[in-house]
Amino acid sequence: MNEIKLFMTLFLIELEYSLKNRKAELLKISFHSDEANTDRALKEYLKNLIENKCNKLDKYKNIKRIDLHNNEVKITTYNISENIRNIFIDKVFLKEEITDDIKKKLKKNKRTVYTNPDICLRINNNGKILYETIELKSTKNDAIPGSSVQQIEPEGFVVFIKHTASDIEIATGQYLNSINSKIQFPDRSPRPEVSFKELDEWNKTFRNIQTDSIAFGKDDQKTEKAELINDWQEVLADRWVDILFGEENKNKIPWFHTNMRKFILSFLDKYEKLNKEQKEAFKENVIKNIEKDRG
Repeated sequence: MNEIKLFMTLFLIELEYSLKNRKAELLKISFHSDEANTDRALKEYLKNLIENKCNKLDKYKNIKRIDLHNNEVKITTYNISENIRNIFIDKVFLKEEITDDIKKKLKKNKRTVYTNPDICLRINNNGKILYETIELKSTKNDAIPGSSVQQIEPEGFVVFIKHTASDIEIATGQYLNSINSKIQFPDRSPRPEVSFKELDEWNKTFRNIQTDSIAFGKDDQKTEKAELINDWQEVLADRWVDILFGEENKNKIPWFHTNMRKFILSFLDKYEKLNKEQKEAFKENVIKNIEKDRG
């Protein structure tokens, strides 16, 4: 991780701590406008909070290292330099405030399909100006549809807020750790579900904050979640095959389960009429088209 990523890792924990100390203020925020759910007031609150009261490391300024477990048994230690401790945020932009110039800078560092972030931070790294983004998720219950799979940055940062009329819960961290491995049937593009509980439980299980260090433990499910994003077509195909071979006794069966069963019967009817050579040619053509689609 570079200096900004290390700073952001600490800052998200700082922001989480700051928000948890302001639950009374958060409970006054309205999440409804003209009978529709909206995060507008919450975004404006976060903008004001970060710009004026939580724009640098304070409670966690004495952290000297971050220990990160990878997918094996190895631990990578990142030392937190004085330079990182002096980084601060001097401006916060909401989605509609992001200029074309900022968009160009964000797109340059993005490996996925660009979409305007909920919150964009202008970060002053000892005189050098850089930009980082935060996704904001809020829910009254738990799981909600996440971003389109092509737009997800697994290591991007998320603030997740669960709200009721009487309580507010806050969790922050990497977007990947909020994914609960469920993926909705696509209308345009698959949207893996994100869950407040998933992120909150991940932090309780794998994030260990000490006086002068923070350790992120090994998560065996991280590979599975990464596959959900990086090879989502294969994941969906495997799940659909399981649906076709499985039995469902539920009263309410999703429409596409029935549709897939009708499709497979129609496909088999046509496929079984082919001779051996035609079947092989068909399979080769399907493989060729998959490779063509991938570019």
